[in-house]
This record gives sequence, C-alpha cells and structure tokens, in this order.
Amino acid sequence: MKLLDILENIEYKQVIGSTAINIASFSQDSRDENLADGLYVAVPGTQVDGHDFISDAINKGAVAVVCERLPELATESDVIFVVVEDARKALGTIASNFYQNPTKELTVIAVTGTNGKTSVVHYFGQVLCKLGHKPLVLSTAGDSFAGTVIDIDRKAPSSLEVIELNRVARKYLDQGATHLLIEATSQALDQHRLSGVDINAGIFTNLDQDHLDYHKTFEHYAESKKLLFDGLESTALAISNFDDDYGAYMLADTPAQKISYGSDSMYNYSFNVTATDLGSIEVEFNQSTVVLPVIGGFNVYNALAVYAALVELGFEEKNIFHGLEGLTGVPGRMEQILNNHNVLAVVDYAHSPGALVSVLETLRALPHERIITVIGCGGDRDRTKRAPMTEVTQRLSDYVIYTADNPRTEDLDQIFSDMRNGIDSTRENFTFIHSREEAIAEAVNQSQPNDIILVAGKGHEDYQIIGTEKHHFNDREQLDNYLNLKTL
Repeated sequence: MKLLDILENIEYKQVIGSTAINIASFSQDSRDENLADGLYVAVPGTQVDGHDFISDAINKGAVAVVCERLPELATESDVIFVVVEDARKALGTIASNFYQNPTKELTVIAVTGTNGKTSVVHYFGQVLCKLGHKPLVLSTAGDSFAGTVIDIDRKAPSSLEVIELNRVARKYLDQGATHLLIEATSQALDQHRLSGVDINAGIFTNLDQDHLDYHKTFEHYAESKKLLFDGLESTALAISNFDDDYGAYMLADTPAQKISYGSDSMYNYSFNVTATDLGSIEVEFNQSTVVLPVIGGFNVYNALAVYAALVELGFEEKNIFHGLEGLTGVPGRMEQILNNHNVLAVVDYAHSPGALVSVLETLRALPHERIITVIGCGGDRDRTKRAPMTEVTQRLSDYVIYTADNPRTEDLDQIFSDMRNGIDSTRENFTFIHSREEAIAEAVNQSQPNDIILVAGKGHEDYQIIGTEKHHFNDREQLDNYLNLKTL
C-alpha cells in the first residue's frame, strides 16, 4: 500500500522524502519483527517514548517513520519522515486506512462507564445473534464472533490497541461480521485508542471511583469518558443513563442524537420493575413487559441500554424482547457456582465501591442467613478507593475475608494498611488472609446452609499478578474446588 494512501485524512506538518513509496506493514513497536519495508509510528507513551527507538525500528527494516519531532538522523537517512502534531491520534487513522476502514462497514457500538460495560456488550451480542446477525464482541470477559468464542491473541486484557482493533475488525468483516461491540475504557479514550474508529452508537452506563492511579482526579476520569461522546458524528447515537449523576454531563457537548434512559418516565427509555424472582426480573420497558433472566437491578439498566440502542437502530420491539428473554450469564458477572450445600456461591468482577454496593445490596435482598464476602484491592493502582471498598463490604456483609487481589509489585502489607483505614475495628466480623486461595477456602469452610458466599474483584480473570509474574488463578475454579471438597 502506498504511504500516501496510508496517510489519507492526516494533517502532517512536514514530510522528508516521497510518500509514493510502498509500505508492507506498520507498527508502533520498534521490536516488531515484521517492520521490513514497513512504517514505524513513534508514539510517546506513559512509560517510554517511541521517539527513543526510531533507530531500532529502522534497523528492523522500517522505510518510513511518523513522529512528532524529527530525530538527528532524519537528514542522514534514506528513510521517509512524516511529522505530525499527535502521533497517537495519527496511529488510529493509519490503522484504519491500512486495513481499508473496516469500521465504516460495520455497525459499531462502544460502551463506556465504570461498571456494566462488559455485561452490555455481551447482552448486545447475544440479542443480535438471536436476531440473525453476526456480531463481533471484543470484551475483557472474552471475545466472540457470531456467538462463538474466538482467540485474537490480545496483547492486554483491557481495550485493544487501535492496530489490533482494526486488524481484527477487518478479519471478521471479511467473514461476514455485521456489528462490532467494544468496551471503551477511560484509558483507551484518553490515549486516543479509538481514533479513526467509526462509531455508530456510544453508550454510557455509570461513573464510580476507579483508575485514579492513572487519571489522578475524578474530574479527569469523567472527562476521559466524555471524549467518547464528544467525538461522535451527528449521525450517531449518544445513549446515556440519566439516573447517574454524570449521565447528562456525558452528552452535554455531543453533536450526536441524544438518547436518555433510566427509571424516570420522562426519559426516552424507562423501566419499571413489576416482579422479581431468584433468577429473573419482570420489568416494563416503556410500558411493555419483558422477563429478564438476570439477577440485580443493575442488570435491568444494562438490558435497558441494549433495548434502547436496538430500538434506535431500527429493530422491532417484539424481536428485541425475544432476545432479552433468552439472555445467559456473562463470565465473572454475578456468576453462580453450583454446589450441594445449599449455599449461593457467586463470583463477580465488582472492584469499585459503587459496584460492590450494587452487588451486595442485590444479594442482601435474597433469602439468606449470612453473607460471607472475599475481597482484595489491586496493587500499583488507585489507593484512594481501598478504604471505601472495605467500608462497603464490612457494612453490607455479615463476615468479610480481606485478601490479595493482584498485588503486582506493591507490598501486600501496604495494601492491607490502606484497606484497614475503611474498617470499623470495633466490629469482629472480618479477618485478613494473605493468600487468596486460603481466603476462598476459609469462606467455604465458614459457610452453612442458606449462606451466600461472594468472591469479588477478579471475576472472569484466570490469573493473579504477583510481582511481575502472572500466575494461573481463577476464582471460579477455586470456589468450585473447595465447595466440592466441603463435607456435608
């Protein structure tokens, strides 16, 4: 592909050399072995600056470089240099152009918010499959195409880098994909990882304290989420939960069509719960009744977001309801671990104060004797949410076992020290256990018939990061194992 075509719609400040050159590949990683006759994009990162590795990329065979500032070797090399204002933004457009703009041919739905992103994209994908479409779902809890799990060799468990996103979108578009459903994290939006992606609908779920290790302030966290809606085209849909304090804020400056949803009948889409059971909720969406096979009021919001988007995209209500009534669980989201002890054992990804409140209040509303919660806080991450998380779990649980999450390189005793700041030490309904496996075993050992065990924080994750090493660890496996070992 010609460099000139790859740079289409990019405003560049300076070019050294001819853009008529053919480009075989491109990368933002100077270590990429496929850079021969390729384009290297020097992106300034949070840890390292891609400009420091331009010479390495050239040694790997790169024949062109996109950068924000020229290196000294620019005048001494046959390599073409293209200077842009923002290399990370340019990378998104380059990726889109290189893969022939796949997101322009797909209906793209991007979901942002602190909690609910994963459930919304999975629910959306399930309903679309029942409606006869072939959605590509790219999610932290698993990727799928047309309802079948796929392995896309993710470089990270969160939002895909924009190169991966376009490559995967092109691959499955060529196999018949009709829709692309993605989780838009605050970091991805702040780092322009969705630059160049043609989004048809943006959905906001809610905002709670999280990721302040990266954003530093809650205001910047909210601003990063808002970027999704600010960047939409006027032909797109901007769908927001107006029950959340930041629901209206998200849509304040969007040029897209504004759609509100929540519990108020004044919103474009509203709900009214009419009946609940252990595994289902009967609810009215805009006065039409549907029975959702879910647990928890928060999942009503998630299903309503899907309903609102699908109606706005032109689907018939009766077909949407048929899909919603056949929903199945999302890995690690209020996932029940079946057992013979008459214990309701649940694994959930909740790892923010608000998410824990939602999950625990849902469980408290169910018939039970005691709620035993296992929870930890991640290392090298937002320290300010640790005390609120422990306060919530102690207040809403009968007994809490505080333990490790992903400690990473942070000392676990330091993490525990921060967690203790939220604990009422006069109450004797908690303990600390370093080993997460031992903590889960202790929760099972303490449980009696009619108790609820909640293991929270890691959900679908099948690993634990200790130091810089990633070890296999799965809350669902551990809970299932110790329940099976428990004697009746």
